[in-house]
Amino acid sequence: MADKLSLMAVFAHPDDESFGNGGTLSKYAEEGVFTSLVCATRGEAGEISDPALATPDNLGQVREQELRLACSILGIGDLRFMDYVDGTLASVDDGEAVEKIVRAMRELQPQVVFTFGPEGVYGHPDHMTISRWATTAFDLAGDPSAYPEHIQGGLQPWSPLKLYYVAPPRERFQRMGQLAAQLLPDTTWVDRDWDSFGVPEAMITTCVDVGRFIDTKLAAIAAHQTQVMPNHPYAFLSKDALEEFFHEECYVLAESRVGAANGRERDLFRGVAGVRA
Repeated sequence: MADKLSLMAVFAHPDDESFGNGGTLSKYAEEGVFTSLVCATRGEAGEISDPALATPDNLGQVREQELRLACSILGIGDLRFMDYVDGTLASVDDGEAVEKIVRAMRELQPQVVFTFGPEGVYGHPDHMTISRWATTAFDLAGDPSAYPEHIQGGLQPWSPLKLYYVAPPRERFQRMGQLAAQLLPDTTWVDRDWDSFGVPEAMITTCVDVGRFIDTKLAAIAAHQTQVMPNHPYAFLSKDALEEFFHEECYVLAESRVGAANGRERDLFRGVAGVRA
């Protein structure tokens, strides 16, 4: 796999990959990049948009199937679960969890990895925990002294070249809050502290143009039926508003073994293996 461009996403729940980064994943898959997803849980603690779709007892199984459908829509080539329970990541042994991600990195050999930032977009504990695990795994995957049982079992150390944190612009969330106040004045969407969501524009290093993939992203979001509430703002946004919110997906380059970002990047693979300008 090392001779092929490979991108790995590491997230906490089914739907994390579609709402925030469905455009990026589908864009690179279309370009021939091998894309993979490591998902920590099956989203067992999520809400249920329609009681006809699932029950609390089977929600995890239903959301797994929703995620598999979304991965198919986005062109994700490999999906693996860490088999933890939604809402419990902060209590999981860090070493055990990091080992699972390191193993995935050594097996799939991504040059680029992205995950949540330390703030978890809006302070979600599971998001913040998976960020810490993925960052540690990025640092350890190339170290032969880390998890030597992998090496003994035939895996080789692998050092991904770039680690990105998902960085939806805070200003975009603030704009969504304004629209929610207009379109959904009697819902909890209005009461959210939109000023605490996302990342300030000044911190962002990289934005990927995914305008051609908005419909694909929306289809992947729709695959997560149990999570798309009837009063979700996306259901009310105009085509122009969808273009405003979804035309690009943004990141912070957290670590790089191929040099720092020089100005605003437009390609996650910039500088990788000499194949990107």
